[in-house]
Order: sequence, then C-alpha cells, then structure tokens
Amino acid sequence: MNKINFTILLFSLIFVCRANYTAAQQPGGAITPEQRMRRDVTLLASDSLKGREAGTYSEKMASAYLSAQMGEIGLLPKGDHEGSYLSEFRMNFPVLYKKAKLKVNNIEFKHKEEFGATDLSSAADVSAPLVNVGKGQNGNNGKTDLNGKIVVIDIASGLGHESKEEVLASIISRVSSVVKQGAAGVILHNSSRKPVEDVLFGSPFTVSLDVPVVYVARLPYNKMRRLRTANCSLSVEIDRTVSKPANVIGWIDNKSALTVVIGAHYDHVGITKSRKGDDKTPQIHNGADDNASGTAALLELARWAVNNKVLKYNYIFIAFSAEEKGLFGSKAFCSLPWVNKDNIVYMLNMDMVGRLGCQGDTINILGMASSPYWDQVIAELAHPDFSIRKIKGAPAFSDHAPFLKKGIPVIYFTSGLDAEYHTPQDDTELINFKGMTEIVSYIRQFILSAETLPGVPFHKISPFQHIRAYFQTF
Repeated sequence: MNKINFTILLFSLIFVCRANYTAAQQPGGAITPEQRMRRDVTLLASDSLKGREAGTYSEKMASAYLSAQMGEIGLLPKGDHEGSYLSEFRMNFPVLYKKAKLKVNNIEFKHKEEFGATDLSSAADVSAPLVNVGKGQNGNNGKTDLNGKIVVIDIASGLGHESKEEVLASIISRVSSVVKQGAAGVILHNSSRKPVEDVLFGSPFTVSLDVPVVYVARLPYNKMRRLRTANCSLSVEIDRTVSKPANVIGWIDNKSALTVVIGAHYDHVGITKSRKGDDKTPQIHNGADDNASGTAALLELARWAVNNKVLKYNYIFIAFSAEEKGLFGSKAFCSLPWVNKDNIVYMLNMDMVGRLGCQGDTINILGMASSPYWDQVIAELAHPDFSIRKIKGAPAFSDHAPFLKKGIPVIYFTSGLDAEYHTPQDDTELINFKGMTEIVSYIRQFILSAETLPGVPFHKISPFQHIRAYFQTF
C-alpha cells in the first residue's frame, strides 16, 4: 500500500467514524461516554484495520487514529519528535536463516545439528584467525588484538538465577565489546550445563549486530577448543524482517515531580489462516475485546483527566503496540532511563474490559499485592452494579509486567478471558458498552482515591503469584 492510498483509507475511516459519531448524538447534541467508546471500538475492531498486527499498515492506521484522538482530547504529545504522539521501537521478527557455514581449520560443523546462527547475527562471509577470549567481558581488557579476528566467547557466566532479559543483556554486552574492538565474527559456546538456547534462538531481539554471531553446542565445541592456532571460515545468510511499531503517547503536565502511567495495548494478532476442509481461509482477528476495549477506555479516561483540575500527579496515557508479539511496546517504554520507581508512582493497565455482564458481573483486579495500599483503596470504593475479584498476583502476559520488573506498583483491570479470546469471533457485537462505562467510572474513582495516598510503596510479587483463582473462573 503506498502512502497516498494509506492516507485516503485512514481519512475514509475517520470520516465514517465521525459520521457514526454525529448520528449517535443525543437530541441536544451531547454524546455520552458509552457512545464515544462504541465509536472507538467499532473503528479499531473494523475489518478495514485487519486485526491491527504490530508492524503492519493496519497498525499504522490505528496509531494515526489514536494520535488524532489524543490531539483532539488535549493531551500533550510525548512521542519521539516534537509535536508527535508516536514513539517507534525496533522489532526484529522473524529471523529466517537460509544458510550458515562454519569451518575451523579442516573441521566442518553441521548447521542446525552442531551450530546455529543466533538472532544477534547479521549476514556476512568472513575468513580470519580464531581468537578465544574465554569468559572475558571485554576481550581480556584489550590485552588481545581482536581486530579482524573471529572471536570465541564462553557465555557460561551469568546463567544462574538471572532472568532471560538479564542473560540476554549480558551476552549482548560481551559481544558488543569485542565487535567494537574490531572482531569480524563471533562464536559463542556454553561451558556450563545450564541451557541458553531459548535466549539465543527464536526470540525477537530488539538489537542486531553487524557481524555474524553463531552458537556452537557443547559437545561439538570440543572439536575446536584444544586447537592452539586456527583459521576460521564463517558465513551466514539471513532474511531479517525489521519493523518499527509505535506506541502512541500523550500526557497531562500538572507540574508534578511524579507521574502515573495509564496504559492499554491497541495491537492484535492480525490475519491468520485456519483450515476448513482442504482450504486455508484467511480470517481477520478484529480483537474488539482484546484490546480495542481497553484502548477505548484509555481514551475516555484521558478525556476525563484533561478536564479534571484536582489531579496533582502528571498522567501519561500510552496505547502500547506489539503486546501480542511479546510486550515489546511496554518493554521499549520501560527501557527509557527516566521510567523508574523514583519518577513513576504506579502503572494502571487495562486489557480486555469489554465483557462485564456477558459472563458474570465481576471485575477482576490483578496486581493487588504490588502495593500494600491497594486493598485500602479498593475497600473504600463503591461498586453497586458489579462485584470485585481481587487477585494478588499479575500474570506476565500483559503490559504491566515490565513495570513490575522495575519496582513500580501496578494495578490491572480486566473483565476477564472469554470463549472468543484470540479467535476471529472477538467482534464489536459482543461488547457490553454499558459495562465498559461502569468500569471506566470505577477506575476514575480509583485514580482519585490513589491521589490522596501519601505515596504508593512497592511490594515485590511473583508474576504468577496467587492467580489460580483468576483462571479457574473461565
């Protein structure tokens, strides 16, 4: 789709949306929050947006619509560039390896059986002397000349109780160090028995290096480890798909030193092919509940907060992208140096808030144990038309998870999983907009009550702590 067609389609969608908006107005010209959220969900979950898969034109159309809405609401732009609400991040996915070859002296290694090109690798064909720096973080602190060499690194250190993200960061640091010293290629191996393959292969890394980077399995590595001198030939051919999804970010500047983050992901899984007989029929996953509902609630909360003069904190409203790919939008935001527990009071997440009353009149509130004050806040709030299920933990599959890892309290609102979750049947017709309005009203009360607290201390919780009750209800 070229830029002109993209623009025409986007403005066509907005025109239709505004037409529906005007038609839905009350006789006096006013429009209700329920009608606004119906409009937003209807557009985001329309077939025209083809499931809003991160990195596609449909995601860009959705982000353009959300940017326009944030501007109309009156949020200040907080994107990458002045006046922009868009904050792009790199997503390398998938990485397809066509061919790879590794030969050390006269020893040839079998691709996929004995070695593989990692997701850090770039395409290249190099031949150079082999240099082993062991577990050295910095190539033996510069004592060994690495310029133009193929460098062997043992990644066994740092494979203890660290998270996958920490293991990955350690490996990237070591590889980047030798590349800066002129390494023409890198061979990784693991002298420990702790597995590392799930970190090096099949993960959508957000960084790629300019040299071939391969991993040799433990036993095949013995073929080369005793060689005193060696020449190495290393080649990698890859097909790397690089996309740049964007978070859509607006904020309210109340001149505070502290900020509350309110978020919901707007991407979904796009178009999939399901088998019907012998045919594979493309099906659009519109994701009305997951998570056009949370995105519409985000915009409605922003409309309220912009006009609320009693809020003391700054408020950032983020429509995250690439949540369905592995939380890459929220991870990218949390990688910013100022996003830390000293600046962020708490993070409020909304993911699937459109089915209240469809399968029970209950709101699930997760992450309750991330701050000792949440029980107090919830206990004080009125909720006459629905019940509350309080859950201490917060599963690591939505955008609050990266904030938890940074020691920031979270609170996560959802009307729960349903039978249409991640199926093509998750459409606007199944959304209870009256229930969404009740949830938004309840979250407003929560925000106001949290403003009165002297602070929101953090309590560390396991991502899966005490969530069994949540899953047992579906």
